[in-house]
Amino acid sequence: MPDVTRPEDRTPPPDDAPARRRMWRIFPLVWLGYLFFPIRAYLSAPHSPWLTALAFMALLAFTGVWITIYTRRIWKRHQALIVLGFAACVLMYTLGLLVVGYDSATFLVYAGALIGYQASLRVGVWGMAIIVAALLTPGWIGTLGTLRPGLGHLGVVDLVQILVLTLVALWGNHAAYRQTISSIRLARVQAEKEKLAADAERERIARDLHDLLGHTLSVIVLKSELARKLAERDPARAIAEIADVERISREALGEVRSAVRGYRGSGLSAELARSKVALDAAGVRLELDAPELNSGGLNLPAAVEYAMEMVLREAVTNIVRHAHARNAAVRVLREGQAFVLEVRDDGSSKSDSPHVEGTGLTSMRERVRATGGDVQVSRRSGTCLRASFPLEVQASAQTGLRQAGA
Repeated sequence: MPDVTRPEDRTPPPDDAPARRRMWRIFPLVWLGYLFFPIRAYLSAPHSPWLTALAFMALLAFTGVWITIYTRRIWKRHQALIVLGFAACVLMYTLGLLVVGYDSATFLVYAGALIGYQASLRVGVWGMAIIVAALLTPGWIGTLGTLRPGLGHLGVVDLVQILVLTLVALWGNHAAYRQTISSIRLARVQAEKEKLAADAERERIARDLHDLLGHTLSVIVLKSELARKLAERDPARAIAEIADVERISREALGEVRSAVRGYRGSGLSAELARSKVALDAAGVRLELDAPELNSGGLNLPAAVEYAMEMVLREAVTNIVRHAHARNAAVRVLREGQAFVLEVRDDGSSKSDSPHVEGTGLTSMRERVRATGGDVQVSRRSGTCLRASFPLEVQASAQTGLRQAGA
């Protein structure tokens, strides 16, 4: 199957991709629920109103820093904001020790998560060392009088649990950050490639039109000027020149129409190749059953092949955008006195699925009916679109098909 280079023929990405990216960006906000533990410890004993107000403002400031880091776009000062958030967490832990004891160690887990959410693993290791020191220092200070090192009021199980949670949060956020950066870079590269491809395509079309019409229009201009000069002294020759202008114009119009058809449709095999690329990009496995087409034994009429291209393109676009499918199958075969295109997927078949009577399916029906064919849609265990075309298409039907595809 031929490769695809034309950007306008590429299937758009799924519409819900931006929503998924936003969901994963705000997912770390769920971990704010662990503030329950230091808050519960604080509320378990009476405190003065001014201390309560101070603690509330500190929690509010911490929450604001956390939300800012995880919901905004990554920018050049990201590292500075991460270090600021890390320092704020360590400070919250230190101050919390004076009020609620080791229940404030929750903020060290938050500190590990933040210090991991940046590009340098070395910075994360230093941050982990600071967290361990901050966690153990109160216990060591509390046992200096006995000359026996210990953990203070923190048990060994609690210590191991906090360290493991902190390490997992640090490493997981570091991996998530690297993935985010890779996705951003990949999107930029893809956008640049598409821009270059679009520029190259515009240049190709401009070159084709220049080669196609430049010489012809020059001849028309020259013959028209000659006919104007001959109109009075040699009317017969002027008429002959005008006749040549008419003939050349009709030929040029036919060449333009042929070129436009070439831009619109490059064959069913090429469309199948584009469909595979689009479905692969969307994570949908394609099963293709078109042995007669690959062997050249199907002999599709031009109008039927063009209609199949357009129907296949619309069906695949719908699968990628809306169906949430894992598998898809395309069959192209001759069945009795008709050519058949069948597109199946195992995605959802809700009432707002892509094959309801909307613009897409209406357009499909118009294209197929223009050839004298029919479209059927079923929604059992997914969606199945079946378009049948007659073996022979009359000239009037071909004209109608071109108008439907215009």
